[in-house]
Amino acid sequence: MSQTQILSHYSDKKYEKISAGRRRGILSLLGDFSDKHILDIGCANGALGEILKKISPCEITGIDISPGAEAAARRALDHVYIFDTEDEAAWPAELRGKVFDAIIISEVLEHLFAPEHLLAQLHTLSDSQTSIILTVPNILFWRNRLRIFFGHFEYEERGLMDRGHIHFFSWKSFCELIDECGFVMITVAHHVPTRGTTLLSKWFPGLFAQNFIVKIVNE
Repeated sequence: MSQTQILSHYSDKKYEKISAGRRRGILSLLGDFSDKHILDIGCANGALGEILKKISPCEITGIDISPGAEAAARRALDHVYIFDTEDEAAWPAELRGKVFDAIIISEVLEHLFAPEHLLAQLHTLSDSQTSIILTVPNILFWRNRLRIFFGHFEYEERGLMDRGHIHFFSWKSFCELIDECGFVMITVAHHVPTRGTTLLSKWFPGLFAQNFIVKIVNE
């Protein structure tokens, strides 16, 4: 996929509201964020930041690749930067070396050719006190396993099989990525939608979590 195709895909993309399960997980890991400066990487139209600002006063800087989402994001957030995070030279001077109280990267890593490069960049944007929250969809969620078992693996306009998804994560590969990039996982609050599987998900997140939601810190 060329850079032009990538920009076209995200400019035309229809952003939906963040799911309740993912929102609850992020909020539970974020804790008290009153008067904190939060970086939302992949802010889209600013929907998550808007929710956070309604809950508690905070300053939110958003980053996204989509020019189409910029206007809405600017109405919701304090600062917005539109650029491709995979292009190291594109990072604005205002963000280089700035340390945030919290960083949220929700449903972004699966869209990147090299997610490890973005995680490496986080080392310059955080310190040991920064709460970093990551979320990614789980390719091996039990429903996905059934779909694949029966031969269904078609790309769609939204959801797990979004046409913009480049990487697919299992619990094992996700944990390995975090470890290899020099971060420590502190706690989890996965989105577990299937009734009666919450306890099982603690032992088998790779089977019962639809979205992995984790808090990590800079070593």
